[in-house]
Amino acid sequence: MADTMRILSRDAFAEVLGEARQRTRELDPSRWPLLQHVDAQLDYMARTTADGRVPYPEERARTTLGPLAARELEQVDPEYADQLEELDYTFHRYPLLPKGPPLVRRGILQVWTGRDAFRKLILEHGVPRTVGTADADFVVHADASGSPQFQIVWDGVAAHVRAHDPQQITIDGTPGWYGELANRGWVKAGATTFRFLVEDRTPPRSPVTPTPASSAAFEALRPRRDAGELYAVIDAARSDRAIVLLEESVDAHASLYDGEPGRALDDVAPYLVQFRGDSGLLERLVHEGWGDAWGIFLQSRADFEAVRRHLRRFLVVKGEGEPRRLFFRFYDPRVMRTTVEVFTPEQRAELLQDLEVILYEDEDGQLRELR
Repeated sequence: MADTMRILSRDAFAEVLGEARQRTRELDPSRWPLLQHVDAQLDYMARTTADGRVPYPEERARTTLGPLAARELEQVDPEYADQLEELDYTFHRYPLLPKGPPLVRRGILQVWTGRDAFRKLILEHGVPRTVGTADADFVVHADASGSPQFQIVWDGVAAHVRAHDPQQITIDGTPGWYGELANRGWVKAGATTFRFLVEDRTPPRSPVTPTPASSAAFEALRPRRDAGELYAVIDAARSDRAIVLLEESVDAHASLYDGEPGRALDDVAPYLVQFRGDSGLLERLVHEGWGDAWGIFLQSRADFEAVRRHLRRFLVVKGEGEPRRLFFRFYDPRVMRTTVEVFTPEQRAELLQDLEVILYEDEDGQLRELR
């Protein structure tokens, strides 16, 4: 199979399948029984995927074009053989192919447990990466006496995981030494659990149409993102979709809540995210969530951990005349636009320490700044 895959979506599968069927007809199956067998399997793939149908597991298991092409056609016509191998590989994994045109999506391995939780390893197509407690590309829960625990390779359809001897890993609940991960699959190595996600894999429930207000906000925020200085605090309590976008992004993000009690609130926690210039996350968050109070934006030259430490100081505050400390939802733009009116100069300076500006939507959908 070719090093770079063309079949990254169901549309691409149909296109390559059509090309392979045309090529097979040009070679004239009547002259070679092998090609008759190939032609029959290609016809079977076309029938079982017609009109958006997803083949059943037992149907997907019936094709053998991959080993057949590798064994019989690799020397005769390498390009044709690669095409057949890729079709067989992706047909067996057809449910993993997203709908629509083929997009080059990166893989994301996210630490899910322990003190390194939320850290991400970004996986490019076909590039193997090692993960472990020492001497690995991605060191998690560093231990001087540790070692690589497993290797992971993302091919654009599935992530292939293989344990390093003498380690054993657990993949989607099954102990073993190798296996595959689909979007939102998980792998456990030692005491650490990792999640695997695919960049921008889950589409919105309905088509998104940018509004004039969201477009204006995105254009104002984009230069700050491109400069590497844009953060946001996104409120998971406002939208399940918002946290899906964060998880399926290459951008660093983490809950502002700490420890096991904080992890119990993952579904409703505020999340700090630092935007990357090579990511479409900002555009998706703004156009899908503008007007629904998903969160606020921040500009800062400080690093991720420094901004997170600073913001955590304001999760609970002492209200004037209140005997108990209060939760302060500063990351809700509706709260922000009311409290800015009563901030003292000292409170404003304290909140903006390490931040250049806080940006939030007002009641009219316009982007406002607190400096």
